[in-house]
Parts: sequence; structure tokens; C-alpha cells
Amino acid sequence: MNVPVPPQPLRFGLVATLVLGFILVLILLALGDLRRTAEALAAFQWTLLPLLLLASLINYALRWLKWEYYCRLLKLTLTPMESAVVFTSGLLMAVSPGKVGEVLKSFLIRELRGTEVSRTAPIVMAERLTDVIGLVLLASLGASLLPYGWLVLLATLGTVVLCVVVVQFRPLAVAFLRWLEGLPLVWRFAQSLTLFYESGAQLLAWQTFAPTVTLSVASWFFECLALYWIFLGLGLPFSLLVATFTHAFASLAGALSMLPGGLGVTEGSLTGLLVTFGAPRAPAVAATLLIRATTLWFALLLGGLSLALLYPRLLTRTRDR
Repeated sequence: MNVPVPPQPLRFGLVATLVLGFILVLILLALGDLRRTAEALAAFQWTLLPLLLLASLINYALRWLKWEYYCRLLKLTLTPMESAVVFTSGLLMAVSPGKVGEVLKSFLIRELRGTEVSRTAPIVMAERLTDVIGLVLLASLGASLLPYGWLVLLATLGTVVLCVVVVQFRPLAVAFLRWLEGLPLVWRFAQSLTLFYESGAQLLAWQTFAPTVTLSVASWFFECLALYWIFLGLGLPFSLLVATFTHAFASLAGALSMLPGGLGVTEGSLTGLLVTFGAPRAPAVAATLLIRATTLWFALLLGGLSLALLYPRLLTRTRDR
């Protein structure tokens, strides 16, 4: 049985990200004082670990519901099991720049059903856009805790809304696509670009925003809740509001950086915010390491297992029909 693997550029990026992540952990440990950070981690209430992983699993489950909703909008013929395995396999690409590597899900669907990648790839775009909106809404709950926080978040939200408005203004989009058709080399991709736009416009229609953004807010809130439990486990006197703001803001910064998995930016932002709010450096670093281990790296583990173990069985079953 052949195990599907990501395209070579994505495989290279994945390996590079793993190395970068390891180096980043070493840097964080050094910044937090290795001995004191180790003491903070040793003092952590590890009985909370199942709750942290459960919060991440709920996050993935809610995001899968959003993925499934988009699949149904495009009338894809995936069974719920196939949809879940494809979605979980895509978590392996959470460390790709801007998570664009999650377009791997489109290639997996093409293998299962023969559906063109250009038809399903807009789902990844819609997922990321609604994730950003969800994070902005969560971060706005505590934006007033920092100077000029409202300005930054409103500017980000305004940019996102502007992108949706442009996509929904069909005459402008159609005129742009026609102009592309007249360009050398580009014309041969005109049909795929049109299909990409038609799917994207359908997924980003205003009537789909209420359910998808609601799911985004709910899913990412569970990661914020996990950070709050980490605060409790480390003895840090921070509220759920602080946990929601710091995690959402740091995640948003990492997403907008377009770096693989937001590495460096997310960790630096979260640690810096916690220190700003009064946390000693070592517990702040410990909290950052714990939340990233139980969210980003846990997702990577689940994605790898799903792609290596579950997806090949689905593919074999489909081809045997």
C-alpha cells in the first residue's frame, strides 16, 4: 500500500519547519533561563494535559464542521468519514507558510473523486479568511488592554472585509479574469482561474459568513481556554479574558506573518505579551511552549498519522469499488 506524500516543495518546507521549530524551542529555553523554565514545567499540573488535548480536539472538530459545510456548498460527494480523514490529513500542513500547504486536501480529494483542484482549493482560502476574522473578533475582546490595540485590529478586520467585498463584486472579478485571458501563457489557465473564482465567490457569499465565522470563533476559543488552563497549571494569575486576548492576538500575528506555522512570531508575541502583563519570563516561556505543543505540534502529529495510516485505506477502498 503506497502512502501518499506531499509534493516535494511541501516536504522540504515541512522538514525545514521542523528544524526551525526545534531551534526556536532552544532559543525560548535560553531566553527564559533553562533551569527556571525547566522548574516551571516540572511544577506544572500535568493532570491538566488531557484537558488541553481535549480542547485542541474540539477545535479541530469544529473546524472540520466548517470544512464539511464548505464541501456541501460545493456539492462534493465525500462521505463524512472521507471528509474527516482528508481534513485531518491537511493538519500536517499547518506549518506551511500561511497554511497554504493545506491545499494538499484538494489533491487528496482529486485522488478520491477526481475533482479538479481548482474547484476545491478555494475552500482553503475561505477557511483561512474566516479563521482570521474569528481571531480578530476574539482578540477584540481584550484589545483595550493594550495601547492602540483597537486600531490594529480594526485595520485588520477592515482589510479582510475589503477582500470579501472585492470577491463578491462580480463585474470587477469577471473583467479581471477576461483581462488575464488575453495575457501570454496565462490564457491556458483561464478556465482553472474562472473555476477557482466561482467556487471562492460561492464560499465567501455573505449568507455563509454567519455560520462559518461563528464556527471559527468557537473553535479558536477552545485554544484560548487551553491557555487559561495552562495559566492555572503554572500558577499564573491571569483571567480567561487575558488568555483569550493574548492567544488570539499572537495567533493572528503569526497568521499574518505568513511564516511557516507563524513560527517565531507567534511564540515571540505570546511570550512578550505575557511578560508585559506581569508574568515572570520563565513561566511565560513555559506557557508558550505548552500551548504550542498541545495545539500546533499536536495537530502536526494527528495530520501525519491520518495521512500515513487512514487515508491510504480510504484510497484503496475507493479504487476497489
